[in-house]
Amino acid sequence: MSPVPNPTIIFVSNPPGIPVPGEDLIYRQDVTIDINNEPLSGGILTKTIALGIDVYLRNRMGYEYKPNTPVLGNGIGVILRSENPKFRVGDYVQASSYLLSEAVGSVRVLKNNAGLPWTAYLGVLGLAGETAWVGYKAYAEAKKGETVYVSTGAGTVGSVVCQAAKAEGLRVIACAGSESKVEFLKEIGVDVAFNYKKQDIGTILKENGGVDIYWDNVGGKALETVMGCMNKYGRIVICGFASEWNVTPTERHGNKSLILALAKNLTINGFVISDALAKFGDFNFESEVIKLIEEGKMKSRNETSDKLEDAMRMLVDCLVGANEGKGMIVFS
Repeated sequence: MSPVPNPTIIFVSNPPGIPVPGEDLIYRQDVTIDINNEPLSGGILTKTIALGIDVYLRNRMGYEYKPNTPVLGNGIGVILRSENPKFRVGDYVQASSYLLSEAVGSVRVLKNNAGLPWTAYLGVLGLAGETAWVGYKAYAEAKKGETVYVSTGAGTVGSVVCQAAKAEGLRVIACAGSESKVEFLKEIGVDVAFNYKKQDIGTILKENGGVDIYWDNVGGKALETVMGCMNKYGRIVICGFASEWNVTPTERHGNKSLILALAKNLTINGFVISDALAKFGDFNFESEVIKLIEEGKMKSRNETSDKLEDAMRMLVDCLVGANEGKGMIVFS
């Protein structure tokens, strides 16, 4: 078989602000691959089924991606060729690289016995969902009746935390940046949902009796504000710093509320999902979340396209909060 098209998003440069499609990231249609003869070196070759667009890709632009190389993220594929006995042709896999993997340690075969859409494994059953589930179970120390506040609650990570907390009998407060996202928060059972662009975070939290657990996806000024609303012996779980991913180190917000960690006996944990998994395991993530999905207690909202070039726009949208769901590129 002659080489076939293998369109690719190429990383060019890491800007100080929001990446610009066509400058910092470019779409190339001229890349090809010889499916039958591409060297595998003991690895696998997959055909891409779907790709996930995640905010953590922005962070990787700063320390991992090399100029003029493909942007690698999280995707679902079906194996076309394999030189590894653990993987068979026809297996569906979740992998951290999109096309060709010699390092198969991060590749996971998907059984999908529940018959869910494969895209579920990029959302609530994917890396974002696993990050939320494991981080919440490992660090929140949640007790029924407590109050949890989730920033950017309408995203995949935030919404999984909201729904996991509701399933355990907690009172959930969450914010989002648009009215449609606030409506989604209400749909998934959030007790107090508000638009942080229109309502003051501190006022809302104080009116609702303060916070026992804060799931922080944004950092910066919001973290400083919420620390002033934490109840004694509260727990703060730092999952992301979305407010500071696109600023220089000198522009980052200096937290003036850290003294409250002492005064209120707060526990603050930041985590990286790979390290948390190595330390705690996955708390039966897949089986437990599938059970919640089947019971109607775990919902999601996706934004899809069948054009790879849209991945660049989707990344920018999720960085500035213009997305209306989990960004995915889904191929026929």
